[in-house]
Amino acid sequence: MAKHTRGSGKDGPVPFQQRITCSVSDAEAATGISRSQLYLEMKAGRLEYLKRGTRRLVRVPSLLKLLE
Repeated sequence: MAKHTRGSGKDGPVPFQQRITCSVSDAEAATGISRSQLYLEMKAGRLEYLKRGTRRLVRVPSLLKLLE
């Protein structure tokens, strides 16, 4: 049985732009924006996210819009 890896589907990894959400760490790695700046953007309402327990999931379309 194949080991499940984060962000991969049956046909391989999902391209970043097609993902619905990503972790703050993934957003930081993909954009070069610091974690603290990402949290400031979330607090200011310029970056949409979901909160599940203590975890925040950044909405990728919102992140891409922020970069425009």
